[in-house]
Amino acid sequence: MRVQELLPVEARDQRSLSDAWQRIVRDGAGVPRREEQVRTAVRASWERSLHRGIVPTLPRAPMLLDDASLAELREQVDWLPHAELAVRAHAGGSVLDGHILALFDDRARMLAATGDPRALDGLADINFRPGALWSEDAVGTNGPGTALALARAVHIVGAEHFCERWQGWHCAAAPIRDPLTQDVIGVLDLSGFREKAHPHTLSLATAIAVALEQRLAAREAERRVTLLRQFGSLVGRYPSDAILVVDRAGEIIASSTSAERLVRRLQASGHEATDVLRTMSTDTRGSSSLRHPPTQALVRDASHPLLGVTAAVHAMHDGRTPIGACLVLPLAPGMRDSRETQDTRDLRDARAVRDDATYTTRSNRSGGITSDVRTPMSGPTGRGVESSRSGRREGTPRASGAHTVRYSLDALRGAAPVLEEVRRFARACARTDLPVLLLGESGTGKEVIAQGIHAASPRAHAPFVAVNCAALPRELVESELFGHVAGAFSGARRDGAIGKFEAADGGTLFLDEIGELPPAAQAALLRVLQEGEITRLGATSGRHVDVRIIAATNRDITGAIASGQLRDDLYHRLNVLTHSLPPLRARPGDATLLARHFLGTVSGSLAREFAPSVLHAFEHYRWPGNVRELENLVKRVAALAESPVITDDLLPAALRDVASRAPATRFESAFTVSAPVDELAADLPANDALREQLRTRYATLIASHATMRDAANAIGVTRSTLYRRLQRIGLAPGRGVRDSV
Repeated sequence: MRVQELLPVEARDQRSLSDAWQRIVRDGAGVPRREEQVRTAVRASWERSLHRGIVPTLPRAPMLLDDASLAELREQVDWLPHAELAVRAHAGGSVLDGHILALFDDRARMLAATGDPRALDGLADINFRPGALWSEDAVGTNGPGTALALARAVHIVGAEHFCERWQGWHCAAAPIRDPLTQDVIGVLDLSGFREKAHPHTLSLATAIAVALEQRLAAREAERRVTLLRQFGSLVGRYPSDAILVVDRAGEIIASSTSAERLVRRLQASGHEATDVLRTMSTDTRGSSSLRHPPTQALVRDASHPLLGVTAAVHAMHDGRTPIGACLVLPLAPGMRDSRETQDTRDLRDARAVRDDATYTTRSNRSGGITSDVRTPMSGPTGRGVESSRSGRREGTPRASGAHTVRYSLDALRGAAPVLEEVRRFARACARTDLPVLLLGESGTGKEVIAQGIHAASPRAHAPFVAVNCAALPRELVESELFGHVAGAFSGARRDGAIGKFEAADGGTLFLDEIGELPPAAQAALLRVLQEGEITRLGATSGRHVDVRIIAATNRDITGAIASGQLRDDLYHRLNVLTHSLPPLRARPGDATLLARHFLGTVSGSLAREFAPSVLHAFEHYRWPGNVRELENLVKRVAALAESPVITDDLLPAALRDVASRAPATRFESAFTVSAPVDELAADLPANDALREQLRTRYATLIASHATMRDAANAIGVTRSTLYRRLQRIGLAPGRGVRDSV
């Protein structure tokens, strides 16, 4: 690899950099197109600094905030307490020897710092301390400022800094992203004496930033629960009105049946009803800068000329921070179905949360963090649970019959951090016999988790019995669950039959779609959970059973209880170990990972890789069908592909539209123009000139991405393929590659 693309931690590298800095910056020679001593991204930052007129002899950064202003800003940054907890968790031992950990807001204003007193004192001389401004616009190339300018992790070492007085230090900075909007909301920086610089420093800073983002994702999930509870309450109070709830990003996360009907009718008349309702819900003027936390939801009126009615907007807050709003819109008489009675409308709308509330969550691609905690799982074949259960949806499940456990916790495919949260939860569940309740959309992997918990538990060698409660005929539910004696009812087996509980004796019973059980069966199930005893239909005495219960539902719990669909005492009995699983769209990076896995399972296909635009589509599409939809799509395009690279012309229209918005990288564009596709696919440069051209472009690619994984993703290949290509052209990555800016 060329020297300029390595992290310059050695003394000889710093001397070369210092010479280049003296010639280019201090002496005003300007930045040439190619300066071998300077990494590509650093050279670009120097160019920006020169263009902005930054003085390279600046003695110290500007102090922007006095103590009072800093205290006020810290109070406004609602993620700061979580960040300080994450910093404290990683600041022990020798981690900060010669270093400090600092936190910046999205304008590069330092909020807090802690660490080695020697480093704190030394950095204070250049105002690298709380209240100072360290944006690239103000002080030139530096860790936190350049990380914000590029919106990615960077490591600036010694003479790479634009200002001379910063050059005795090194800064490894990682952006902090909002788990809901994916906006950069701040920077975590690990800075220290230049001699302490190491290629792994950036990895540590990034790991701490990821830990912080996980804390913020958990907070976002709690906020979502608060919004949905308010939504369920309002649906019960105003059953005939249209009700929507939006998060702070303006995304509709749940809506009643009446609201959906209103949207359809307005759209049929040529209006963008969804935008109208979202605008009304998110107009929180006057509530976004509260001086004191509200004690309850703030209610205000909102209207729109297309609707002709005034809506009540219930603005929700977490402390002083707006987290979303619920909109209650009384329907005009013309919007209601005149053929329906009031009783029918009340009953239908009271079931809105149960039957028609739909959840949407933005994709998150920073450290794999998501804003919800519901995760679709895949087993050894990468399939979602629904595909493995599809055969049991038809007809009545057999009265007995333990199922073969096909999934373990180790078989869960995916790299999103929320997946590790689910693994930790499942491992904790496996150590106990307490009831487990799994929540999430259909196909998010509830049975996969249930099987994984069973396989990791002491009951692993006992039966695992799965029951789809929605597929049980209502008149036979109790017989199927608890069994029956001979002659218990017309059509009963001559010698009777055991039920699912007895079939699972000693093992685990998985009750999927628990909310679909009729009330009588729920009452009987509650007794079994309390007494550990079942009574076969037609029998006069009970039987003791030793069964561990794992239940699951895709219903909104609050709405199901409010509508009477789920008994509240049964819910409280099951609600011991509860976890929500996010959909595929909330698992950043996993769509690409799973797509490549599925592609590898297709036999007889010419396809070996996906074009970058296809990978972009996979990561940004909403995947309403979750993992199963992705798997079927990959198999389809792999079968239709006529070349090693799957391009976006093979995608369905919805994904083609997403793919068309994929940004083209300089790397990809250059190859498209100058090198035949078959040469690139074969990894075999045709001649020395092309080999040298490839070396240059691959070096630029690596320098412009934070990790080798990111570099590989940018050109639509796996990391192992990228390493193989580098070896083919004699460009073996050095120790600084992973930390390249």
